[in-house]
Amino acid sequence: MAEISESDMAQARIAVGALMESLGVTAHLYAVEPREGRWAVIVECATETGWQRAELQAGPELLAAIRGDAKAGAMLLAEWRPHLDACKRG
Repeated sequence: MAEISESDMAQARIAVGALMESLGVTAHLYAVEPREGRWAVIVECATETGWQRAELQAGPELLAAIRGDAKAGAMLLAEWRPHLDACKRG
């Protein structure tokens, strides 16, 4: 990834929010950070026994998902879902 602009950061945050909503995850916090040519997505979510933290990865497909690329969004959801299985769903 080239240098990350404020616009890219904002779009990445929006994309992660939309993907978390698609997963149905309730009670969660997340942060998006550019890291080594990819995005690090840190998610903390409520579980039945407390809270869990997961650090997920994404590449350019994160921004593609917010631009309407359904395949990119589906790929990220499939990759992230196992890491967030214990999170409470709405």
